[in-house]
Amino acid sequence: MAYDGRHGDGVTATDCDAHQHRRNLKRARDSSENLDSISSLPDVLIQQILSFLPTKIAMRTSVLSRRWRHVWPNTPSLSFDFIGLRNIRNPADFINETLSRYTARKMMRFHLDSYHVRDCPPHDMNQWIEFAMSRNAENLSLYLSYTNSHGCIPHSFYANSSLKQLKLRSCNYLVTRCSVSWTSLKKLSLHYCNISEESFAKILCGCPILKILKLYCPTQPRVLDLSKSPRLRVLKIERKYVWVTGATHIVAPHIRYLRLANSRLPCTLVDVSSLTEAKLDIFFSRVKQELKADFLQVMVLEILEKLKNVQKLTFGENFLKILSLVELRGVSLPIFKVQVLTLRTTISQYVIHGIVRVLQNSPQLKKLTLLNSSKRGLIPVCSP
Repeated sequence: MAYDGRHGDGVTATDCDAHQHRRNLKRARDSSENLDSISSLPDVLIQQILSFLPTKIAMRTSVLSRRWRHVWPNTPSLSFDFIGLRNIRNPADFINETLSRYTARKMMRFHLDSYHVRDCPPHDMNQWIEFAMSRNAENLSLYLSYTNSHGCIPHSFYANSSLKQLKLRSCNYLVTRCSVSWTSLKKLSLHYCNISEESFAKILCGCPILKILKLYCPTQPRVLDLSKSPRLRVLKIERKYVWVTGATHIVAPHIRYLRLANSRLPCTLVDVSSLTEAKLDIFFSRVKQELKADFLQVMVLEILEKLKNVQKLTFGENFLKILSLVELRGVSLPIFKVQVLTLRTTISQYVIHGIVRVLQNSPQLKKLTLLNSSKRGLIPVCSP
């Protein structure tokens, strides 16, 4: 009997192929919809995702579909980096146009980086900062070049109750005549900002609930008095370059954590009586003169005397080199109450004597961690 191409139920092979084709199309359509499942998310979630992108990239999502056209203008974050805008003929016009289309009434974060730009109009920068202030930005970071920082900080910047985190770089004309009122500010970072003692005092006075203070390579006041900042818990100071001037006497009776990475500059801990954790290191190439070695020895010994009751200590490699020099000279070290000790160094003849003396003078030590410093980072070697 000849085969007519039918199955037992009367369906031909052609019908089966067509049915299978329709199933494949449906499967492909469902798969495509799954790939774009992010579009089914609520606007607020999509805007939160876009807030992690540079604003220039977030704006490109508007071409995806009508659904995406009006999503980015309501993101809670704006980020402008002039390096990322280098392919745009006039970055200032681009930022002005972007801000004119921004619709969110509340801004969580505003980031502006014009550090590598020499001719950005101060008037425009003034307006951008005022715009962020008008949207009650909580997290503000301004990276300005030295040539752009003059005259671009509006007066409204100094009276703001919304700011919670503030990071400034190369802002050298801060608080010349204004008083400061940052009543909600909890975290302040100053990078390469040369601020007068009077201005710094105004800043501290205007931040009643400040918890974290970071100072990177500033011209610091001769006396860094933080005694009137009762909620301050974290202090980080980095003075890596020899051109940074000024001796510093640190009065910080309320801080619990200290990170001090100092260059070969006088630094005295006057009052750190509440300290529980400290990380210390010194930046220098090599000690060539006996006078410099004597100075560093005295400074390190004075610092250690103030830290002998601290529970957690971290010493960097150069700091340990000075301690080894102290040990070789027969100078005694204080007895420490440290319980957790971290040494960031490679083991060598230049640090071993300091390490041995610190261990001998730490009778309450419970945990020792050795971190091998290298160009690729810090590698944990042992943690008994």
